[in-house]
Amino acid sequence: MREPNGDDSPTSPARRGLVGVVATGILLGMTGTAWATNWVPTLHPTSAGEARGQSVPAAPTGATAACTSSSAKTVKVSWTTVTRATSYTVYDTATSATGTYSSVATGVTSTSWTSGTLSAANYWFEVTAYTGTNWIGAKSTSTAESTISSSGCVQP
Repeated sequence: MREPNGDDSPTSPARRGLVGVVATGILLGMTGTAWATNWVPTLHPTSAGEARGQSVPAAPTGATAACTSSSAKTVKVSWTTVTRATSYTVYDTATSATGTYSSVATGVTSTSWTSGTLSAANYWFEVTAYTGTNWIGAKSTSTAESTISSSGCVQP
């Protein structure tokens, strides 16, 4: 198959299955060549897509973790609002501030979240912001360490 420009090399778009249409722009006095393919993506009936004309949300700032009380084994994580964020996800780790984080709360719509009762360990938390359902920003910096002991919560 030969390209409109005469290219029939093995790597030309036409040879790779990208058959297209070439048109010369004459509308509004424009000149040049436009290329369009006839490739049509097929989606599964249960697939969904989302398009937005904006950037991904910023990472939440000011993330903090505080014991809800000295005797409770729960921690309240707070952060500042991210512009256009529709929800947040909270992550925790009990290894180190640079450890592997796991999601502990999704779809949080406020700028704070309180954990359930935590096991004895040292905890760090991070937060991400979502815009819509598919646009996720970078993680916040980790919070300071929160220590859960057999008697309750301590902020070192």
